[in-house]
Amino acid sequence: MCFHISLTKSAKDIEKKSKMFFNIPFSFEPYYHFNGWETKHLAIIKQGTSATIDLSLWGLLPTNYDLSKRKDFLIKTNTLNATKERLYDSNLFSQFIRKQRCLILADGLFEPHSALGIKNKIPYYFKEKNHDLIAFAGVYSVIDDNESTPIYSASIITTEANNMFKEIHNTPNKLGSYRMPLILDPSDYYDWLNVTDDETIKILLHTFTKQEIINYPVSTSLFSNKINTNVPSILDKVAYQQSLF
Repeated sequence: MCFHISLTKSAKDIEKKSKMFFNIPFSFEPYYHFNGWETKHLAIIKQGTSATIDLSLWGLLPTNYDLSKRKDFLIKTNTLNATKERLYDSNLFSQFIRKQRCLILADGLFEPHSALGIKNKIPYYFKEKNHDLIAFAGVYSVIDDNESTPIYSASIITTEANNMFKEIHNTPNKLGSYRMPLILDPSDYYDWLNVTDDETIKILLHTFTKQEIINYPVSTSLFSNKINTNVPSILDKVAYQQSLF
């Protein structure tokens, strides 16, 4: 699953690279580490509005949901991620997969690794080799459709892990599945934001980026709730010595 991401670039750099513009200027604050349970904002590009970037809460909520109950909803129904295989069957996600898809911008993500002889799980940082932008496939809902400052919530779609992700995120979920976020290839961005037929949507759900993704271990502080991990050093490579026994 994907609960930890980064988007370290400034709004200006994101706009320059994506050739799009934030809907609310000066509203975005970059982050080195965003734990999905926090209240930072995702940067999303919504279906049908591919020229603008909006801010969104992480964790899809039902339309017009009471935001004061967000934490309770996520504890009961963790929607930070949306499982690809259940998008059309879920009472919640099936409402949004056809007409409320989005790109969720990032420039990295963190996945846990279980290593022999090391008690705590080791976080690995995944990024495009040049630390360029990547985009997760997502779905979004409208919590408040206020014309001037609408509020959105969104989930990152996950899929069965490829060999690279499975080697790092090497603990399966309760169903025995190894997962990874669905990172779309830039060549598929337009279709993801515009197609409406189920056949094409399902084809896109079986794709993955052709960008070169690399990974390396970082500090176990990433998983601590007592340490400020939204700092540049959290992206530094850390060497771990594993035991053979």
